[in-house]
Amino acid sequence: MAGVPSFNTKAQSHRLAFSALLTAFIVDFLGYAYIVPILPEWKEQFALSSIEATALVSIWALPLLILGPISGRLTDKFGAGRVISVSIIMLIGASLLYLVATEELLESTLPGSGFWVLVCARFFHGVSGAAVLTAGLAAASQLWPQNFGEAAGSLIGMATVGALLGPVIGGWAFEIGASSAFLLLAGITFLALPIVLYASKEIGHGQSEGGLEQVPIKEFIAHPVLLRIGLLIMFSALATGALEAGVPLLLSEPPMNMGPGQISLVLLVLVLLQGIGGWWWGRLVDRTEPTRWMIVGWTGVITGLVASGVISSNIDGKVGILLIVGMLGIFQFSVAAAQIPMLPMIDAATTRAYGRGSAGLAFGAFGTAWAAGTLIGPLFIGALHDLTGEWSLSLGLLAIPGVCGMIMTLSNRNELRSCYNEEMQRRALMPDEGE
Repeated sequence: MAGVPSFNTKAQSHRLAFSALLTAFIVDFLGYAYIVPILPEWKEQFALSSIEATALVSIWALPLLILGPISGRLTDKFGAGRVISVSIIMLIGASLLYLVATEELLESTLPGSGFWVLVCARFFHGVSGAAVLTAGLAAASQLWPQNFGEAAGSLIGMATVGALLGPVIGGWAFEIGASSAFLLLAGITFLALPIVLYASKEIGHGQSEGGLEQVPIKEFIAHPVLLRIGLLIMFSALATGALEAGVPLLLSEPPMNMGPGQISLVLLVLVLLQGIGGWWWGRLVDRTEPTRWMIVGWTGVITGLVASGVISSNIDGKVGILLIVGMLGIFQFSVAAAQIPMLPMIDAATTRAYGRGSAGLAFGAFGTAWAAGTLIGPLFIGALHDLTGEWSLSLGLLAIPGVCGMIMTLSNRNELRSCYNEEMQRRALMPDEGE
């Protein structure tokens, strides 16, 4: 999965660009997921409610929701290479802010500021992380236009590896010491900086004339195909965002009573399945039209969530715990089938509507939709648990967005498939830029 896929090119510059993009994605999502097993500790340290704790996960997506189109326009104008380089520097700064918050270094001058410093750190982290996601996908669509499904699947797969390693490293490092944990996060992110800087030109330096940067974001909402793709992205992200925040809290409470290290191992298994799924479904998308795999994905999402809710309401010892993890694993693998095909679809739909050169804006719009779901998901499951105290009900109700996604995919299948196929046929007649 981490190897360079066959994008019909032997150009050394493209191989360098791909390696740098992989590196940027892994450190971006490593930082995103790093705090997940630490949430129960922060909840106790700062006396937070469930919704306040899960909100710390949601905040990461807020800048992507607000600034996604802006980061897309900056990418189209200045190039993905420059945008990602600046973003990596910002990620390092955000890592150090987590340290300031956890160690309560400002408490002597600003009593009670620890939680709000955490909020600021998470928001700042989200700003830089949003830019990496938008710029990286835009660069991939420009470098490998005819094999974007495989490229996007590989990048998202590597992002998932980062999300996989994040809780493992974060959970065990935090048990050793908070200072060590966040200094380590800053150090790992710093290692990516020279790689990205070296490959910045190959990733892309943009073009100042980029007329399509003036396309207003409201045009994406008014476009029927793009609006439907955006809603599908939001539905899938809502479920994944809710589980990323809710599962650590579920595992930390009776009868499971897991610590950060044990939680990180469970998350490792779950995210590994999603990473494998991202790579696998991305390869299949390039070979056939995407909607068939989206239908398979929504089916697995609904099945995994409903089964998890039923089992968690009747949990009995280790067998019950293993069954819950298994059902959540089905969800993780399946949700990649619902999400990955949307990347080449939004790329194809945007190019078809506005022409080439709008990749940054397209994935800025994608980021806005993805962030909306990621933002709502943790807040939804946190609020629901605060109100009911039942994780089984919370997990079961998460199947509702999956049902909505399935219905929308089935009812719009012909239109979505036609848009994708027509753009791919047009690209097949063009020279591959990777050659």
